[in-house]
Amino acid sequence: MSVVLNKKSEREIKERMAIRLKRSTVIILLVVYILAVIYVVFLDPTRVAGERYAEPRWMPLKSTYDFIIEAGKSVRYIRYWAFFLLNLIGNVIMFMPLGFLLEALSAGAANKIRVITIAFFFSLSIELLQLVLMIGVYDADDIVLNTLGAWLGLCMYRKMAKKNVILVHNNS
Repeated sequence: MSVVLNKKSEREIKERMAIRLKRSTVIILLVVYILAVIYVVFLDPTRVAGERYAEPRWMPLKSTYDFIIEAGKSVRYIRYWAFFLLNLIGNVIMFMPLGFLLEALSAGAANKIRVITIAFFFSLSIELLQLVLMIGVYDADDIVLNTLGAWLGLCMYRKMAKKNVILVHNNS
């Protein structure tokens, strides 16, 4: 009987160690991701501190609406559409890993709001720092789009977890 218990406890220990290793990997990926976002937003050589690109855009989705209206005035404004789509898709995609990784570290449906809240405040912090440091442009649209991206990343994680494609479990 003790041999069976030892094998069972040995297996449980190995499983717990594997889960801890996977969680550690996710934490490392999360740190690398956050550093990459900080680099792209603040340290990219194309950005210059003190240079003001535009006035802050305080109203959520107003700049997106204005962009669509402006680009829609003429078909030859293809560059406006290209910039608009790149900005729109880029802001969503940039935060998908955050939602994915935070969900990988969380434990269940109750943390869905926590993941979205963290993503919202991370995005808000970036925008406020851009405003204060005058690097880039504060745009309320970015906060909405970044938060949407984190939610999509969270959904992607859950879909993959349901199909047992995901390596990281929600167990601690």
